[in-house]
Amino acid sequence: MHGEGPGPLNQAIGAWARRDPARLAFIDRDTGVTYAALDRRSGALAAWLARHGAAAGQTVALTLRADMAHIIAALALMRLGCDQVALPSHDPPALRQAVAARLRVGLLVGDDAADALPGIAFLPFEPAAIEGEPPPTPPPRMARLILSSSGTTGRPKLIPLSEADIVAQMARRTREGRVFYRSISVEHNNARKYHLGLLSLGATTVLAHCAALPDLAEACARFGIERVTLPPERAAALADVQARAGAHPWPAHTSLAVFGAAVAPALRRRLVAEVTPNLVVNYSTTEVGTMTLAGPDDHARHPEGVGRPLPGVELRVVDAAGQAVPPGQTGLVQTRAPGMTRGYLDDPEAQARAFHDGWFQPGDRGWIEPDGTLVFAGRDAEMMMLGTINIFPAEIERAAEGFPGVADCAAFALRSPALGDIPALAVVETAPGALDAAALAASCRARLGLRAPRRVVVVASLPRNASGKVQRDRLAALAEGG
Repeated sequence: MHGEGPGPLNQAIGAWARRDPARLAFIDRDTGVTYAALDRRSGALAAWLARHGAAAGQTVALTLRADMAHIIAALALMRLGCDQVALPSHDPPALRQAVAARLRVGLLVGDDAADALPGIAFLPFEPAAIEGEPPPTPPPRMARLILSSSGTTGRPKLIPLSEADIVAQMARRTREGRVFYRSISVEHNNARKYHLGLLSLGATTVLAHCAALPDLAEACARFGIERVTLPPERAAALADVQARAGAHPWPAHTSLAVFGAAVAPALRRRLVAEVTPNLVVNYSTTEVGTMTLAGPDDHARHPEGVGRPLPGVELRVVDAAGQAVPPGQTGLVQTRAPGMTRGYLDDPEAQARAFHDGWFQPGDRGWIEPDGTLVFAGRDAEMMMLGTINIFPAEIERAAEGFPGVADCAAFALRSPALGDIPALAVVETAPGALDAAALAASCRARLGLRAPRRVVVVASLPRNASGKVQRDRLAALAEGG
């Protein structure tokens, strides 16, 4: 996509800055950053980056731990027409190096010399550079934000999104409030995309370090936060906090959204009882953005549903041949929507698996209810094969949820040369010694028969990535090592 002047995201920020200069874009360490200040500072940083070699068409990497610095740098690179990728400080050096090599990164902007990578020019970030410089002349090129998958299973996928894509994805989210909080830092891809996208709506974002458990409810009241977004394990921890005597009451104006994984009916009931009835569950992918929302009225009607499609989003469920199946029949989920990526970089095999005649197939199984609600059945890639029996982790987890002593659980496969995948279940106890593992296994066998877990493993916590997805390969390693 090409055109003169800044891209649509920077255009939107500039428009808000002119229309309402005092409007807050971010709250950073209890200090407000206005749209006018954000527009000025990203322009100044763009000029500084240009003087140090950043140019249109170049791919620049960011390793910046401070959320506000990262956001301003991302906007500055968009102004210059530079493609950009985050190489998070929490990723291993080998992974950062591999991603940089695949993208032919020419410049790395970082806040610690230890983050430098061999063969790539390193530019130390200077906070003073974001003040006082005139903005450069915008190039006639639409920059891309390149997001990488978590890399927990195999080679990370590289997902390019233009400014216009980010704006289009966020355009579906116009009725969710004005002041937002998300619990993970901008170094994580989806938080980065989310925070940048909210700027197109003129929203205010309270950055992650400004609010945290156990004082999240108080922070929501103090900052006027209208939408809190948490992964499932932090939402469960929030329920624990709000259930305590003397906990700060959850503000009536603050809704809670849970993202990143299927949200079990038991957790939904607990969040409604302990935190707020204004609970939202969403179904989203990095490639497409949020596709469905299940709101407060949906949880009782479809306890495992993830809601109906948002405006502009098309959803269907297909069989192995790619043919649409009728409502109620399980198959592979496909979607298409404005702002979705057109494909992956440097990975034709992954692209061929995921993109089909304009539809994106995230690798999830589910079915669509007659009223249009999507019910998530599990990841196709996580399906286990015990001999000839197909087993999805989600069905084991549903059988275990609510059993006495089970606070959280995740099913995973133990590999067997003779049998294939042997189903197992990792459980976090409500209290030490609270679980009767043999009784749980028997209960699962009564409900699932041959698809029941052959082994129950008690763990202190479930390993998850930043998006809340369980890292099942790590559970298997823990079980086999123990």
